Amino acid sequence: MPIDKIAIVIVFLVALILLQLVIKYRGKISQSSFPTTQNLNVYSRLSLSKTERADLISVGPQSFMVIFSKGSAPTVIELAPSDTMDAELALE
Repeated sequence: MPIDKIAIVIVFLVALILLQLVIKYRGKISQSSFPTTQNLNVYSRLSLSKTERADLISVGPQSFMVIFSKGSAPTVIELAPSDTMDAELALE
């Protein structure tokens, strides 16, 4: 009887190791299919309260303000392009 139990444990452990290898291999494949995030930058993070914050981010040439609040979905506001903002600041 003990040989049967040992064989079952060994088979179970081999199955777990194979499952782990499959998951690791699939994870590497799916990560390589996503584009790189070189053009994503977080410029500023402002805490509005304990549960709310505002982030200023840019994705390529576009800028966004994202407002996070507890219990609701984030609000995304597209800002004017940086060229327009620079021109407005130069006029002031």
